[in-house]
Amino acid sequence: MDKNFKEQFYKVKHLLMPSFDLDKGFQDKKFNDIELDILDIGEVNLSSGKLIACDPLAYLYDNDIESFIQTVKVGKYKVSLLIIKDEERIAMAKISFSDNKPKTYELAVTGEEDLSEVQEGEFFGYPVDAGMGCVCDYDTAKKYLEYEKKLEEESNGDFDNRYDDLFSDLLEDNAKKNPKYQSEYGDWFNWNVPESDSNIVLFTSGYGDGYYPSYFAYDENNDICAFYTLFIDLQDEEE
Repeated sequence: MDKNFKEQFYKVKHLLMPSFDLDKGFQDKKFNDIELDILDIGEVNLSSGKLIACDPLAYLYDNDIESFIQTVKVGKYKVSLLIIKDEERIAMAKISFSDNKPKTYELAVTGEEDLSEVQEGEFFGYPVDAGMGCVCDYDTAKKYLEYEKKLEEESNGDFDNRYDDLFSDLLEDNAKKNPKYQSEYGDWFNWNVPESDSNIVLFTSGYGDGYYPSYFAYDENNDICAFYTLFIDLQDEEE
């Protein structure tokens, strides 16, 4: 990260705020006329406090691993999905770091963003090319890549891609065990890297491929209380 990035970010971060209160749907299970529900899908272990959010199928590789500059306390934290009920689609993913209510939001950034021409209402986010997002710790991503390398070596060249050869069956099995708001192919999975306590929480990304922002929420004490990835803008849904 450029040494001047944080200084530049704090000058423009007020322009990069979400267009609505991200926690409202989680509190009310409704946003204007949109009926919502919450699906709790276990915890994520943040062993270093350096959080990653990305497309786990298309972008979780050595040269793409970038954690956010905002860090959190090491620990295990609840992950929840906000569901648009009539569509059974995931509108948001949330990590809860405390029970405190958000007072302000801040765009999650990696330090690689170009802040030179930021305009109000814009955002930076991560690209999705395989219809899924995830959250995990930076150390977990490293462990996963080591595990995948082992699978590739043991397969004698038969490991083609991580969806077909690893996650598709796991997602389908999880959908059978937890069918609520899931298609037969699976819409989420909380997966542990074998022989570790490190896990990746995967989930489908709203309407599919796109570019999605994430935000940290701060409470009245200016402590991080939650993290959100926004897949479907509920304000736009209403408009």
